[in-house]
Amino acid sequence: MDFRKRGHLFRAVLSASTAVALIASLDKASAQPAGGIVTYNIPAQSLTAALTAVAQRSGLRLAYTADLSAGRAAPALQGSFTPAQAIGRLLAGSGLTYRFTSPNTVTIERQAASASGVGAVPGAISLDTIDVQGRATSDPGATEGSGSYTTTQMSSSTGLPLSIRETPQSVTVISRQRMDDQNIRTFKDAMENTTGITSQSWDNDRVEFMSRGFKLTEFRYDGVPVDADGAIDHGLSTVDMAIYDRVEVTKGASGLLQGAGSPGAAINLVRKRPTKIFQGSISESISSWNNYRTDLDLSGPLNEAGTVRGRFAGAFLDGDSWLDHYHKRRNVLYGVIEADLTDNTMLTIGSDYQKDKSRGAQWGGLPLFFSDGARTNWDVSKNPGAVWSRDNLSVNTYFVTLEHSFDNGWKAIGSFNHRRSVSDYMLGSASGGFPDPVTGEGVSQFIWKEHPRSIQNTVDLKVSGPVEVMGRTHELMFGVMSTHRSEKGPYYDDPSNPFLGDPPTYDPSIPNFFTWRGNSSVPPFQILGKVESSYSRTGTFAVARLKPVDKLSIILGGRLDWWSFNDKGTYIDPLEEWLYPAEYSVNARITPYAGIVYDLTDIYSLYGSYTSIFAPDGFRDVNRNFLPPTEGDSYEAGVKAAYFGGALNLTAAVFMIQQKNFHEFAGFDPVTGDNYYRSIDGVTSKGFEFELSGQLAPGLQINAGYTHTHARTSDGSLVYSYIQTTAPENVVRLFATYRLPDQWDRWTIGGGVRWQDTVHGYVNSNPFGERQDLTQGDVFLLDVMARFRLTEKVEIAFNATNLLNQKYYSVFGNYDTGVYGEPRRYTLSTKFRF
Repeated sequence: MDFRKRGHLFRAVLSASTAVALIASLDKASAQPAGGIVTYNIPAQSLTAALTAVAQRSGLRLAYTADLSAGRAAPALQGSFTPAQAIGRLLAGSGLTYRFTSPNTVTIERQAASASGVGAVPGAISLDTIDVQGRATSDPGATEGSGSYTTTQMSSSTGLPLSIRETPQSVTVISRQRMDDQNIRTFKDAMENTTGITSQSWDNDRVEFMSRGFKLTEFRYDGVPVDADGAIDHGLSTVDMAIYDRVEVTKGASGLLQGAGSPGAAINLVRKRPTKIFQGSISESISSWNNYRTDLDLSGPLNEAGTVRGRFAGAFLDGDSWLDHYHKRRNVLYGVIEADLTDNTMLTIGSDYQKDKSRGAQWGGLPLFFSDGARTNWDVSKNPGAVWSRDNLSVNTYFVTLEHSFDNGWKAIGSFNHRRSVSDYMLGSASGGFPDPVTGEGVSQFIWKEHPRSIQNTVDLKVSGPVEVMGRTHELMFGVMSTHRSEKGPYYDDPSNPFLGDPPTYDPSIPNFFTWRGNSSVPPFQILGKVESSYSRTGTFAVARLKPVDKLSIILGGRLDWWSFNDKGTYIDPLEEWLYPAEYSVNARITPYAGIVYDLTDIYSLYGSYTSIFAPDGFRDVNRNFLPPTEGDSYEAGVKAAYFGGALNLTAAVFMIQQKNFHEFAGFDPVTGDNYYRSIDGVTSKGFEFELSGQLAPGLQINAGYTHTHARTSDGSLVYSYIQTTAPENVVRLFATYRLPDQWDRWTIGGGVRWQDTVHGYVNSNPFGERQDLTQGDVFLLDVMARFRLTEKVEIAFNATNLLNQKYYSVFGNYDTGVYGEPRRYTLSTKFRF
């Protein structure tokens, strides 16, 4: 279908949905909950306890002031009812009534107040209100439907289910509500709005993420490690957030659960789970540069008893970019089924799939210098990518999990993940050289073709539960994980610089870069051989959370790991031999972990944590030999607070990370197409972080964070990332939304800022063959949003990012080029719930 026709069709659909929404807004009927029969067996007890039991069983959110239920009793509730019928039976004769202020939220009031409307603010939940969040899914930390910017619990730091206050590390949670409010569509969007995290773009799709001065390399899906890299494997950079409930970011090293990786932070992406009652939504959006997107999400029980539940979610994206002649299409599919095999055993089977296709893809950025040494200043829309240049990727994951809860409080979880990814790169980018300031001559294309396929299988087993020692209850957890990844694919020649010394068959030069619009012939790539590599890791860990006294928690643990790298290298058919083979292994490496949390009051706690760092990350030197693993120690201490029962969380932390054998970029090998690195010793990163997240006041959700990081080598030099750019020392992330009160409560408005201070970079060779250092000052980005609720089921939202349209480099130095950050973007969306 022609893109223009497709665009007109999408506009028609969007207009039609908006028209339907406007007509629906004329319906004055009050919101009704989703249907669904739930079986209850609740004994006669206090009204507070009975209401809590109904909320937990049906997945509802209840809101009411404490005086309403105080001293009141509720009758027994036995049988199968809708949630509305269940609440009605409990409130019968109590003088209280209820109303649904959203499909899954119930406000309880005195009958007189409800009848007169006095004092009743639709949907308002004050901080002194009892707010019971029923478990709508099997995930106890789920954020969907909570309206909150925080979560009740997470296990990304130690594996144990702890609240943010109980976790002895600084953590940030990007909740489902925050993703919806800020129009966060990709993993990159999420990271750029996370306290202490910065991003550096290699080009259109590949992004490197930094925390506390170090590149992030630890990623997990539902707690299961995945071997991925935001820059090398751009599939992580562009992960679509349509299927996720939240993103959990644990700052500092996370050696207990992963054993190796970055000391900067560990990421856990948590998928949405099936809900216990039916719910569904469809949303459509249109944004700058002709971007059209549709999201669909359906969830609920699949049998009458609700013991089998399913969920399907999908997204489709088609659009252009602020970059000239760049186009992208994305398809996302996700399906999962949960089955209660018994009252204590649950089986989960699911799969997710994402496919990205692009044209006009970059491979590097824009030249930073003219041939006379003067700095360039291109239009942000300037795209060095050729029109035929593509950067395609498909990733498919299958997963199965079996959970069993024993009668003594212990729980066992076993999971298996099978992940397949197929990349198709044919890249051409006019990023090499220095254009003449008059003629535009002197620039050539970087070209490359690659078609790797990788398979990763991971088995993860955990058991946990309470133990009684000397009259006190403690928690234990044991786990074992094993993963194997293999990658193989054809090896293509570079026709502009043939590997075997044959004369070039392709001229990559650009006659005039000023008039370059990506029009060049497709290089005659030929297959010369193949590449193949594999990676395996097995680890086991144990952790104990000890409670010697009520106010003190001590977490002690350790991990034992084995790694194996086997890079067979490049097989060249004419030579009939493997080139550049390399192997590396680590046996029985121990990683200790220790944490402590002391409750000063019911709100405030002091905490501290330590873990060692050991990262055999597979980087190579100029001779293609593996560099020694990065080693070191990570320390953190601070204070935490949980206000309003955990609805608002505060963290103030100080940290220090010491490393040796830190891997720094050293150059690019034009023959193999690979970067090479060198090890430097004595890198120290230290600083402090502050974050406030959650409900600050009625209707006001906020996430505010400030991070200061000072990273230096042993001789006091700056620490550069793998793409010759430093991370900023000071970073601010702030976003807040406010639901207006009283008769304006259909409106929610919000806004925030993303600010960072100076970053440094360098080019290895300027037009005169010299290294040259570069500096970029503060970057201040302003984001705003507004949402209007037409009915309880229909809403319209508007978002603007980088509202002031600041021009800045996301990175400079990579391939001696610079990549601009995204300019101003507008998005208009509609969402219909059913």
